[in-house]
Amino acid sequence: MQEGYLAKFFSERDYLLEPAAAKRLCELPDGEAMQAAEASVQFLSQRGGFVLTRPLLEAILEDLASARKAAQPALVQKTGFDAAAKRMPSNLSFKEDRDVTLKSTCTGSLEDFVSYFNDRLTQERGFLRNRQTQLTYATIQKLKSSDDRKTVRVIGMVSDKRHTKNGHVLVEFEDESGSMPCLFSKNDKGALELANQLLLDEVIALDGFKSGELFIVKDASWPELPIRERRLADSDACIAFISDLHVGSKFFMGENFENFLKFLNGDGPEEELAGRIKYLLIAGDITDGIGVYPRQEAQLVTKDIFEQYEVFAKLMEAVPDWVEVVISPGNHDAVRIAEPQPRLPKEFTKSLENKKNFHFVGNPAYVEVEGLSVLMYHGTSLDALVAALPSLRSGYQSPEKVGEEMLRRRHLCPIYGEKPIVPEKKDYMVIDFVPDLFHFGHVHKNGYSNYRGTTIINSGTWQSTTDYQLRQGHVPTPCQLPVYEVRTGALRVLDFK
Repeated sequence: MQEGYLAKFFSERDYLLEPAAAKRLCELPDGEAMQAAEASVQFLSQRGGFVLTRPLLEAILEDLASARKAAQPALVQKTGFDAAAKRMPSNLSFKEDRDVTLKSTCTGSLEDFVSYFNDRLTQERGFLRNRQTQLTYATIQKLKSSDDRKTVRVIGMVSDKRHTKNGHVLVEFEDESGSMPCLFSKNDKGALELANQLLLDEVIALDGFKSGELFIVKDASWPELPIRERRLADSDACIAFISDLHVGSKFFMGENFENFLKFLNGDGPEEELAGRIKYLLIAGDITDGIGVYPRQEAQLVTKDIFEQYEVFAKLMEAVPDWVEVVISPGNHDAVRIAEPQPRLPKEFTKSLENKKNFHFVGNPAYVEVEGLSVLMYHGTSLDALVAALPSLRSGYQSPEKVGEEMLRRRHLCPIYGEKPIVPEKKDYMVIDFVPDLFHFGHVHKNGYSNYRGTTIINSGTWQSTTDYQLRQGHVPTPCQLPVYEVRTGALRVLDFK
């Protein structure tokens, strides 16, 4: 908002605006600035003042923030409706060996990095060896001593990729035995298209032949999921998916979320469907956090991280006790920002720890629900993948396409260094089993698809459009609740906006 507009707003009402106060108002989002200006005029008219100073404005802003905090939704009491899920036994288990919680041993040593990348190479090479081929496999060491022009398959990791001045793409490819430059020729359109799909640090298989010091690439294969029929379960239970609540943000859509909680308790439309929801999976960014991005405090209703989680806990108390709730963290939550992330610390979740239907897991997490395997991941790596792959330029509008690429590569964050990754001895970001459902969030945009028998669900957000999203041109889809019926595979999306 421009200072000239604000000065005119105050002068038309016979008040003066101090330059420092005008500057502070201009720092606010337009809607909040207008609200503060109107509140200031009301205050001055009631108190008999005629100049809005910076200290007075700060006090008014504090009062407005307190009012917003008080307006956070109150506890929704359960109704007595006869939910079918009450009579359903819980069928929920966790793959704890794939959760980094209480297993992080990384010290940042050279040995940690070597172990991390060796584990990635070993795991993904196993997937690639299962891909059918008539070609002979060769290590890079054997390839260097083999005859020229003999077509083979070599499995390794992309350590570098560059375009030559002649229009070719040159990739440095390595395994435990050595490294070798691989050429994607400009004269081979198919090979160049494959080169555009390559990501640094990912493990793939290259088919081609040696020519002198170069390996000429003719084809490439990714670890990939097997093609299969979608698995279903013999149960009438349903799974609800949410993420990116951002409790504590002034943009948290508390009233809409309260309507969702009422729905879970049978108060509202689709009562029969609500009564079959047995599981609620939450994929991170529970709260907005503190200091996550510059000038975040101006966007917060609650500036105390403990209070943010207390508000979240009060909301969760309204979830019926027959609903099993699984909660993993995201990049806004109070855990280390580097992935894999351990579960939320108990000092933030203590009021929920004694509730038998609440379960806290790391990010990523692997959960068995009614015999179906569910991969939960917040989705932070989506930003890096969208930036790196030309085919994903619309990834923020269609996040399910990014999910497909993660599954295709059998890795949640292939590019090392674009997003913080802890080099544990085990690479927890490898998708080492075939999930029936893949649930993620992060981009505040709902998206769904079926990829080779895996149902992909991005559960959107419960936060309205932020100033950052407006600047980036992102269009979120808040308050849309995906509900999955495990017996039929049907996906229902309920709009609480």
